[in-house]
Amino acid sequence: MKITSVQFHKVNIPLHAPMLWAGGINRSWTRVIVRMQTDEGIEGIGETCGGDSTLVQLNELKEFYLGQDPFDTAKILKHFWYVPRYHGNTGKYAVQALETCCFDIMGKSAGRPISQLLGGKMRDEIPTIAYVFYRQRNERGEGGERTAEEVVDYTRELCERTGVTTIKMKGGVYSPEEEVATTAALREAFPQHRLRFDPNSLWSVETTIRMGRRFEELDLEWYEDPVWGIEGMSRARRDVRIPFATNMCSVQLDELPMAIREHAIDVQLLDVHDWGGINNVWRAAATCQTFQIGIGFHSGGEAGISTALYLQLAAALPVLPYAIDSHYHHQTDDVLAEMFAYENGCFRVPDGPGLGVELDEDKLRHLERLNDREGDLTFYGDFERSETRYMGMY
Repeated sequence: MKITSVQFHKVNIPLHAPMLWAGGINRSWTRVIVRMQTDEGIEGIGETCGGDSTLVQLNELKEFYLGQDPFDTAKILKHFWYVPRYHGNTGKYAVQALETCCFDIMGKSAGRPISQLLGGKMRDEIPTIAYVFYRQRNERGEGGERTAEEVVDYTRELCERTGVTTIKMKGGVYSPEEEVATTAALREAFPQHRLRFDPNSLWSVETTIRMGRRFEELDLEWYEDPVWGIEGMSRARRDVRIPFATNMCSVQLDELPMAIREHAIDVQLLDVHDWGGINNVWRAAATCQTFQIGIGFHSGGEAGISTALYLQLAAALPVLPYAIDSHYHHQTDDVLAEMFAYENGCFRVPDGPGLGVELDEDKLRHLERLNDREGDLTFYGDFERSETRYMGMY
């Protein structure tokens, strides 16, 4: 089997209402869909972050795949050793998307889901979370959660609709005191739910410790990236009795040993995009298991293709103690023929070959046109129209 062609589609995934976070505001997410064809008529699909900057990398790297056997992933990936060093995350995103296509092809060729290529499906359902943001109102007047009471009301509706029993509050928008008060209101309203808090590394070490003392009373499942970097996380963790989770201070294999050695993290949130693909995520998971570091999955606004990939990865992990992150309940459309449905707070792992999902050509074209109208909307949103009160470090 040989790879004969690769195509890319840039799409915008619409959100129910604009979401506020430390980076500003997001009304939708831009994703790149990758389609890889073989001489045996099998098409593999993948998805990754970003817009034009990712496309530049994809167009350069695809040449190394043409004419290759998609089963030879290690042989192909050896060409990309320096790509992340020179091109940063966009290089990782491109490598990840192309590698995902190969895994999808391998699974379809073998008639097996990706979870079985990784060692076997350990579970059929994957618990996920209520990802709670402060939000602006959409054009229909929906959303607009600003106060603790409004956030609690929205979260209650979300949990009832999806059945999820883990809540993650996204901070880094208003003052630390206000965000702690909102999190405390969530704990009071949901005493039996697991609760997480994440200000996207916006806080100083001092603020992290001071707010952490208050969070200790709320029985957080974890405190996620409250401060920037391995050094800051390590200093704060010494004085806070809550597990620290990260998807920001260690995001590649050579950072993980330092984060573990400095006792900066208790839980590593793996992200197949930020880590540069399935093989790297699997290596990181094995390292975390060796050193007794917890493993979770981070969400960066992935649509259905990458959601399916996360479910395949989560299904194959020997141990999955935590509900995986997902923004999926915020999204109002997808490129898939059928969107994922929540069942008692879980997504079912697709049991078809490869990723187990199919593209919808009409939806793909529709969301490409949306990108044409809106432009690229990636990680850092519209600061000018954001309600965020403070853009520096607290």
